[in-house]
Amino acid sequence: MIAVQLGADLAHHADIDEVFRTWLAGRDDTGRATEELQDFLGGRRGGELATGAIWADAGWREAWLEDHLHDCPDDEERGHVRAAVAQLTAGAAEVVITGQQPGFLGGPLYTLYKIATAIVLAELRTAAGTPTVPVFWSGDDDDDLREALQPVAWDPARRVLLHHELRGRGGLGADRMVGTLAAAEYAHGGARWLAEQAHRNDLAHDLAAIWDEAVREGRTWGQLQRRALLRVFKGRGLLIVRGDDSRMHAAAAPFYDRLWTAREDVRAAARLGGSRLEAAGFAVALGESSIQRFLHRGRDGRRQPLARDHAGSLPSASELRPGVVARSPVQDWLFRPAGVVVGPGEAAYLRQLVPVYDLLEVPRVPLLPRLVAQLGPEGYGEFRSWAMELADREPSGPDRTERDGSRRVAEAARAALRALLAEEAGVGDRRLDQLGDQVIARWARYLDGVIDREQRRQRDRSVAGQPAWLRPDGRRQERSLAAIAAAALWGDDFQDALAHAGRRHVDAGLAGDWREYLLTVPKP
Repeated sequence: MIAVQLGADLAHHADIDEVFRTWLAGRDDTGRATEELQDFLGGRRGGELATGAIWADAGWREAWLEDHLHDCPDDEERGHVRAAVAQLTAGAAEVVITGQQPGFLGGPLYTLYKIATAIVLAELRTAAGTPTVPVFWSGDDDDDLREALQPVAWDPARRVLLHHELRGRGGLGADRMVGTLAAAEYAHGGARWLAEQAHRNDLAHDLAAIWDEAVREGRTWGQLQRRALLRVFKGRGLLIVRGDDSRMHAAAAPFYDRLWTAREDVRAAARLGGSRLEAAGFAVALGESSIQRFLHRGRDGRRQPLARDHAGSLPSASELRPGVVARSPVQDWLFRPAGVVVGPGEAAYLRQLVPVYDLLEVPRVPLLPRLVAQLGPEGYGEFRSWAMELADREPSGPDRTERDGSRRVAEAARAALRALLAEEAGVGDRRLDQLGDQVIARWARYLDGVIDREQRRQRDRSVAGQPAWLRPDGRRQERSLAAIAAAALWGDDFQDALAHAGRRHVDAGLAGDWREYLLTVPKP
């Protein structure tokens, strides 16, 4: 049994991107997360109807469906897929979409959080009377192989973190799209480890078989990723499309023509979005290199950016692959989603893309925050951060970020600050209270964050036998722990726990209470 516990307030979470926190707190002038969630679940679409989405393209749909059905875990799942596609083809259902590139043993753990959130949202919207299907865009046309190999697996038998065997070497297939790489080359180590875990549960057994088959039969990494995720989320109605799908990109030919014709305006719009981020006090998310290289040509498993002065006509749309500036607009043009599930790492660049969407007249649909969670063993409560402990027993608000130690220091600092302001600036009593409250509240939150981080470092060093996967390599767990490794260790119960956490995440978000969650997993 995996329990789900309430955790820290994300609007004040020191480890979460500032743009994401501002959006969750409702202080973003381009959107407020709770309002967008309410709009999505209310069935009010943010733009153009689903009519004209890619599901109407019979050539792409039939080829994609054949591949997808081949990767489904059983006949029952194939039946669910056929029914969902029939609804989408008839315009009787919509989609909520999310995405992530493949990686070592499935990529980072938050890949599962994204999918679980999309599934819960689709189920809730369907139950409310608007049939909705969860779709995952597997970004296997991405060429950042180093990032793909970053996740690690916790090996409970050896009590070590397992990295991909090629990690850290040079020349890792520059410009090669990760989905085209052979599983035998990049998934062999994962296959060996999963074979050792196959005895744990049914999911681990099935995942081990999927990896073994992929290595033996020469499947690509992209094919492996889809088959694995369909098994993890078996029975939840998930559809998966792949970024390296030439037929899908061919269907976007009119949009690619528009993108390329307006390429200088697209670049200017992306720069404008960056300027607006800076004016709001945030860092620019997309630099000039990404802006210039927003469209690529994919051929023979590699992708090359189309230069600003690309000579000749635009390559066939089937060969085109979008860069970070174009990927989301292309996705939304193709699938006409009712909502898009996003995480902390995407909030800033999607905000920067607002002028690009306006330029291209692509409707901006509700953006929906994904689940944010931590895993910990049973009894993890004694190692939980102060923020989690306070979240369980105190209401939200500025005071909940203060604890006894920092409160004592803050009170002393408040007195000193009042004296300084009165003596140096001649500030009156009423203004002294206002300034003192503002400055000390911010400073106390910062101090608590410093204390919390130092406590974590001490805890990681001093607690004998504490599993290293709590913060592998000193990074946030959801960004560094491999998704399929976690799924194999905790089996189908893990999927159920993700669904539970996802539902709590949505319910709390509707009330504007965005939190991190703790999943207490059995010690492996």
